[in-house]
Amino acid sequence: MERTLRLNDTDVSENPAVWSHDPSMMWDPESRRYYSYSTDVYRPESGLCEKRGIPVRSSDDLVHFKYEGTVLSQKAAEEGADNGDYPETEGFWAPFAEYVHGEYRLYYSATKAFGSSESRIWLAVADGPLGPFENRGVVVDTWGTDDTYPNGIDPHIVRDGGKCFLVYGSFFGGIYIKELDEKTGLPADKDPRSLGKCISRKPDDATSDGPEGAAVIYVPETGYFYLFQSYGWLGDDYDIRVGRSRHAEGPYTDVDGADLRGESMGLKLAGSYCFRAENPCVKTDENADGNADRNADGNADRNTDENGWEWGGIRGPGHGVPFYDPVSKRYFFVHHFRDGASVNRVYDEEEQRASYTVHYMMVRPMFFVDGWPVFGPEPYQGEKFEPLSPEEAKGTGEGLTFAAADNRMTFSGETEMEDAEGCTGNCVIYRCPDFENGGTVTVVTGIDNSGLAYWKKFMYSIV
Repeated sequence: MERTLRLNDTDVSENPAVWSHDPSMMWDPESRRYYSYSTDVYRPESGLCEKRGIPVRSSDDLVHFKYEGTVLSQKAAEEGADNGDYPETEGFWAPFAEYVHGEYRLYYSATKAFGSSESRIWLAVADGPLGPFENRGVVVDTWGTDDTYPNGIDPHIVRDGGKCFLVYGSFFGGIYIKELDEKTGLPADKDPRSLGKCISRKPDDATSDGPEGAAVIYVPETGYFYLFQSYGWLGDDYDIRVGRSRHAEGPYTDVDGADLRGESMGLKLAGSYCFRAENPCVKTDENADGNADRNADGNADRNTDENGWEWGGIRGPGHGVPFYDPVSKRYFFVHHFRDGASVNRVYDEEEQRASYTVHYMMVRPMFFVDGWPVFGPEPYQGEKFEPLSPEEAKGTGEGLTFAAADNRMTFSGETEMEDAEGCTGNCVIYRCPDFENGGTVTVVTGIDNSGLAYWKKFMYSIV
């Protein structure tokens, strides 16, 4: 089966998933295409983001994407970047777009400076998904507030009982929800300085940064709203967590019923991880289709070019959005991650932590077991998700479990599945392309008896 997401390929024209940070996803019923908007990233040598103004990628199938350029008008970008007596905002963050009431709405963040809690969320509108988008107004304004208040970044939209809400914020004060006017997309109380209601904040004993990058979706099949958020250091040990509630405004709780407002970080669904990889999907000098070259023993050559790239796992998956696809009628989760190859590692002596600098967008399938979401272990590549029985996942394989409090890299270990125990009602089994090894693999995703999310891979074939 085809593998379209390639590592070690930083040319956005050839590999559109690269340099996508904080990606969103929108289905456009007019053009019948998917559009993913992301944070401004400047990589002129790779043909990306020739100007400030929100990059966008389009797709017909959620597998093959095309980089389309930026969507804000020059006027909108200049207005959004204007910080008065302070230097201009260099780039805009974490956009979210939707098609509603016959117009395209794009919410995006403009901050005073990196690491500042003084920011604004703008709403821009357009007649088409590629823009140009023109500013309608400010939705949230946290300028002049201190770090105990929420940060006006990371917008996401959810609806409940005929009301429209903006979800936003970061580890400065937590995640907040605020009602908007459905007709205009602007604040219902017409005051961008009003903050709304806190729905998540960091527990006092938590050692990870966060939460941030929040998004909420309602799932009719379960009757719950799900709040997804990220904890950890953005450049290395970022993760994805979730809580749920019967109401958009909360309260959101974890699998044990602990409140996400200071009691729990939520159920951890993904973090930095490393499966075994004999044939990771990468671009090589000799072979651009993502299949690594073979050495004399028939094994893949992990050092694929002169810069010494070598498989190092997936680092820091996070800041994503849940997405319901009305075409396939399936749920997905779209997030960025970082290539864990050591050639991409930069160590900050002052902060005493590492960062992995090359990032990509990944579309993952999302399923629900016992009322909780779980992610597919492999990127979505157009598979049909035909369900398999536990008997079809017997034998030796590899697996990993995401510990709730430990954000270090999770390595896979050998696992055995001899019977159906633990895989009835609380897991999903299917076959899909194997990103790490090529061929097709049987995968299992679920929540174990301890309330931890886990992934397993069985019977992979090298091709």
